Amino acid sequence: MKKLILFFAAILIANVSFSQNQGDFSFGLSDFDVRKPLNSESNIGYFLTDDVMVSLSMDNWSNYSMSTRYYCCLDKFIQATTHSSGHGNYTVGAAVGWTKALGIWKLAFEPMLIVDDIRDFNPRVGWALRFTL
Repeated sequence: MKKLILFFAAILIANVSFSQNQGDFSFGLSDFDVRKPLNSESNIGYFLTDDVMVSLSMDNWSNYSMSTRYYCCLDKFIQATTHSSGHGNYTVGAAVGWTKALGIWKLAFEPMLIVDDIRDFNPRVGWALRFTL
């Protein structure tokens, strides 16, 4: 087991050291309502490699969501999300979408197809604004 962990750690270190966007932070804002801007969801993301971003969104210590996004074909992505609503209640969701640069600094528009809970398959259309440093 130790050899397997060391193998994956070596792969991660090699990917991180040779990636171009490694270390970039990204801020996302989804479901933005102009009438109630404080009710929108926000998250902070970090690019582990050029193609993999992890992000975290929290309301409080027991209500949070964590997602991993894999970018493929330049601007398309596949995302897996875990949401905790406290007391051991977890849901797993997924999203597929693309990132379209708006040409205003590093601001991007992201339309996506979202499934909030894969056990209760109810897809919906969502969007986000993302700013990458």
